[in-house]
Amino acid sequence: MKKNPAVNFTTIVQAGILEGQADKTFGQFQLVNGIQYNAWFYGLGLGIDYYGAKRTVPLFLDVKADLKKSGRTPFVYADAGYNFSWLRDGDKMTYWGTDYKTSGGLFYETGLGYKFTLKNKMAFGLSAGYSFKQHKEMYKRNIFMDFPPYNQPGYVQPYDIYDYQFRRISVKFNCSF
Repeated sequence: MKKNPAVNFTTIVQAGILEGQADKTFGQFQLVNGIQYNAWFYGLGLGIDYYGAKRTVPLFLDVKADLKKSGRTPFVYADAGYNFSWLRDGDKMTYWGTDYKTSGGLFYETGLGYKFTLKNKMAFGLSAGYSFKQHKEMYKRNIFMDFPPYNQPGYVQPYDIYDYQFRRISVKFNCSF
């Protein structure tokens, strides 16, 4: 059986910074595995990033297209998937008497980059794009009355809901092999 040289399994390691509405710049790390078919790359990625005290884990599909066939080429990319919430215990709004829940949401990113391919098929690149992630936190405080009547039958405390939408500029260094 003849092997098609235009199809290659490729791993991409990406590390970079996220700049947005928070007061500080935060880091990100992503690992993407997939196939390179001529000028196109199709892969599945997993990452970790921060936005202030909010740590999230995006799981996404990654599509890249090289704009030239040479060893040095600009490329465009698009990612889409789900952003999982992964908060540290100290970052959760939990204290005595709190019912706390968190969830992720939509993740997408799109941008441009430039890569340099070496003779051994390893490539290095730099990319910049726009990133969007959703994150939701809900908590209900228990209210304890310190005067009679202590119990109020039928009274239900509503959840406080915080629906975050993180819009950021993403700058990443890429290494693929």
